[in-house]
Parts: sequence; C-alpha cells; structure tokens
Amino acid sequence: ETYYKEMFERIDLTVDAVVVSCVVPLVYHELLQAIKSVFDVEVFVVNAENVKALNILLGNPLVIGADFIATSMGAQEKYDKPIIIADVGSATKLTYTDEMGNFCGGSILPGLGTSVKALHDFIPHLPMVDIKLPEKSIGNSTIAAIQSGIMYGLIGQIEGIAKRMEEERGLKCVKIVTGGYGALIHDQLDGFIYDPYLLNDGLYAIYKKEC
Repeated sequence: ETYYKEMFERIDLTVDAVVVSCVVPLVYHELLQAIKSVFDVEVFVVNAENVKALNILLGNPLVIGADFIATSMGAQEKYDKPIIIADVGSATKLTYTDEMGNFCGGSILPGLGTSVKALHDFIPHLPMVDIKLPEKSIGNSTIAAIQSGIMYGLIGQIEGIAKRMEEERGLKCVKIVTGGYGALIHDQLDGFIYDPYLLNDGLYAIYKKEC
C-alpha cells in the first residue's frame, strides 16, 4: 500500500475515478481499502445495485457477478446485439445479452484448471498435465489424451452451448471469447471473435454511464 502510494506521488499521476469488478470475497474488502488509501477517491463497485444501465433478467438480479455485468456492458459498446460471450477463466461462463440489451443469463462450466485438478484428485493414478492444446484430438499417450479431452472438450462445450442458445432464441448472435484461458483456444472456436480486453472495456463503459 505504501509502495503504490509513493509510486503514484513520484510520477504525479492524478486519478479521477476507480471502477472495481471483484468476484473474490476473500480479497474484496482489503482491495477496496487499499484502493481508497492509495488513490484517495471514492470507489465505484460494479454490482447489480450500482449499475443501472444494464437490465438484468434473472430471478434474483442481485446475485449476478460483477464480471458478467462488465463483459456484457463492454460487448454492447463494441458489437451488434444479440451477443453470446464465452469468458474462459477460473470458471468458463457463457452469457446471452439479447437484441434489446438485456442480460438474460447463461451457463457456467468448470474452468480448465479446475477440470485438470479434479480429474487428478478423483482419479489419482492419472497425472496432472500442462494446460496446452495438443496438435491432434487422438492422443497417443495418457497425457496427450487428457489434454485432448480437456481442451477439445471445452471447445466443443462452448460451441455446442452457443449453438443451443442461438436455436432457443431463433437468432444469430455475435459470439465473443475472452478471459485468461481464451488465448489458448480462441483460434479453434468457430465463428467467435477473440477480445481479451472485454472486461476492461466494460469497466470503462460503466464509468462513462454511471460515474
């Protein structure tokens, strides 16, 4: 905290606003305290209560994660609607924003890291493997077979769920992939636009509309 405060004083950087998307309860309060101490500004926290510009069509809108709000807002600033977003991170989330800009919900799947660890934890004789895309789907070793199943399995899930969402609504969608693991699989996803900075773009969109 002291280090960052001194650093910003040294470069004479003025910060007018801070917008935070945090979905990790263990660090939430410490994060806000550190930001307020370093920047001496009020922090705009992204949640369903604070973000009025997004209409959330969930049974209980208050339970929506800040990352869902930010990626939906970012996508609407840049792309035509309706939109399907595949956010491939610690969990893999697919969300649907309709042609009116309403957040409709989606699907949540285990993330790549979670899948690899769960496979080893429940079947200990299977090795832990690096999360990488193999050249072939037919693995010629245990490690290659696991990597094929994990990676190409996720690709198939994303494409399959996105197709079902389009069929349910009867509309073709702009399909976007983002998130940390998106870099590993985006060029294998048929019809998806790779946008690694979508969440950050969403935070800026929220700043413009709400702050």
